[in-house]
Amino acid sequence: MKSTIQKKLIAITSALIIALPLSALGSGASHTGLPPQEPIKNSRALTADEQQIQGLLNLYSQAMEEKSLEKAEQAILTGDFIIIESGYPNWQWEDFRDNHLLVEMEDFSDIDYQMDLITGELKETLGFAIYSYTASGKFRGTPTSISGFATAILEQNDGEWRIHHIHSSAPRTQLEQQAY
Repeated sequence: MKSTIQKKLIAITSALIIALPLSALGSGASHTGLPPQEPIKNSRALTADEQQIQGLLNLYSQAMEEKSLEKAEQAILTGDFIIIESGYPNWQWEDFRDNHLLVEMEDFSDIDYQMDLITGELKETLGFAIYSYTASGKFRGTPTSISGFATAILEQNDGEWRIHHIHSSAPRTQLEQQAY
């Protein structure tokens, strides 16, 4: 069970991540008409915390590429995992695993999944990551790919960092193309 303080910290961290200006992310395409900026990661080395976060993201990426539920469960907080992909939520690990991930694992092959940390931080038992992602492969034999940006809330559980929540988004044009 989560303490009231942990729940408040998660809520505050989520609000801060959402409130972070996109210009600080160097998000690429801009609705202002200004040229895109390079992501923060491209202009500096990752901190020690960020290297640890990137390692966790790499584990999750490997799990997706290998279609390994075991590896995925090493990367996430299985008892309290929430994921929202481009507006489609799964409120529990079991829901995501059974109604999303396992279905996709049947339809996809030759998966390449990259998660590249832009910035992140670990404090006491909570942390966050802001990263870009690219997923490509074959959907029922047809080549496909999607890329975008995501945030993750991280939580230390029994001394190990795990992903508590992921919220990702892809540009609307990519999602529309995938639908047709």
